[in-house]
Amino acid sequence: MKILRWIGVIALLLALGAAGAYALRSDPLGPLAGKRLAGPVVSEPVSDWSFTDEHYLIAVETRPAAPHSVTTICFAHEGSLYVPAQGGSAKDWTHFAVSNPRVRLKIGDKVYPAIATRITDPDAREAMVAAARAKYDFDGGDTPPEDIWLFRMDSVAVDVAAAP
Repeated sequence: MKILRWIGVIALLLALGAAGAYALRSDPLGPLAGKRLAGPVVSEPVSDWSFTDEHYLIAVETRPAAPHSVTTICFAHEGSLYVPAQGGSAKDWTHFAVSNPRVRLKIGDKVYPAIATRITDPDAREAMVAAARAKYDFDGGDTPPEDIWLFRMDSVAVDVAAAP
């Protein structure tokens, strides 16, 4: 019986530790959403996002008043940065970005303030699908899935991103 009690105590302590770590998290961890992204903030706007081709995954933080961050893919096209969201209509972060486009992006260990603009033009989307396929080397057939929301991320100065 003593062994079962100790096992129960250890399990409880592990569960409490995991709950505490989850509550105090900043960056997202895999599929688990995070809160405010941690890292040095780049204060000058970025004019060419092609350096993001070196990063397979990035984090996107939305909803500045109550930060919500997720891990996602990105790709650069003609110097601009794009972030797709498969199943975008069902994701919280996409709706947060539409209602308040001020976002922060964590690329590598740095955080970049940006403005997210949803791209709905079918012709523009086709070029973006080709750019994404080139970076991630996948062949999804001729037609991309229906519910992909696509955002262009425009870099801004820190003070613009912080404005209400």
